[in-house]
Amino acid sequence: MTDQGELSRRVKRIQIVSKRLVDTLFTGNYKSLFKGPGLEFDEVRSYNPGDDVRFIDWNVSSRMGEPFTKTFKEEREMNIMILLDASASLRRDAGGSKRDMSGYIFSLIAHAANANHDRVGTLIFSDRIEQYHVPMKGNKNILKQVSLVLSFEPEGTGSDLALAARTAMELMKRRGICFIISDFKTDGYWKDLTLLARKHDVIAVSLFDKRERQLPRIGLIELQDRETGQRQLFHGGSRKLREEYREFWDLHYYKLVEHCRANGIDYVEIESGDDPLERILQFFKRRKRG
Repeated sequence: MTDQGELSRRVKRIQIVSKRLVDTLFTGNYKSLFKGPGLEFDEVRSYNPGDDVRFIDWNVSSRMGEPFTKTFKEEREMNIMILLDASASLRRDAGGSKRDMSGYIFSLIAHAANANHDRVGTLIFSDRIEQYHVPMKGNKNILKQVSLVLSFEPEGTGSDLALAARTAMELMKRRGICFIISDFKTDGYWKDLTLLARKHDVIAVSLFDKRERQLPRIGLIELQDRETGQRQLFHGGSRKLREEYREFWDLHYYKLVEHCRANGIDYVEIESGDDPLERILQFFKRRKRG
């Protein structure tokens, strides 16, 4: 059971730290960090030569006896959906570092969006959809979601990112921004993630622990898949086996980066031991320059 006093202190600490991210983002054009939030209807006015004929309002034009056109303005508020992986590989890693890091990163992003009066929603997933919170504005809403994420205990153990991507597509009717916080230790999701990225601005935040990509150099060792529970014996003294194990994970993440690049998905990798705030700031600075 979560200690409510400790939870409240963690939420407060994150609020204080997130102010630096907010201040840095708002020194420039915050919205320029994201791909077109979209347009919303503004008004109908008389048609002027050179206006786009596709936006002529034929109903109003027929009533008024002269051409009128619709005008649009950039949406001032954006919908931000944060897909948070709650599978066992994140929540039961050595020392719990990835779990803490995922909650911290979620909180930083949510507070930054809230400071811009954007709507923030949460989709927590494992091998099922665990929780969904409709995108909403306001400090009360953000604090509620942050508290949930920091204390949440999932029912599932696996990771079905394809299901999460499909669900986000169904829920997000208007163009928005999707952050995916995961270790991406799953497969079979690229078709659905690619479709999501065609409609929304998708940012993949990949968490990893170096220790998980290397076999310890010892004798007989038993490894367990935290998501399936399967166990297997390996001989850590085998140099060939250690190299194959490392190469497997190197290739796995190389393919992830290449898939993201090919499908217009921005990718940021954060390692256990990194300062998540610094890594997020570096990412946004690169994005602003790009």
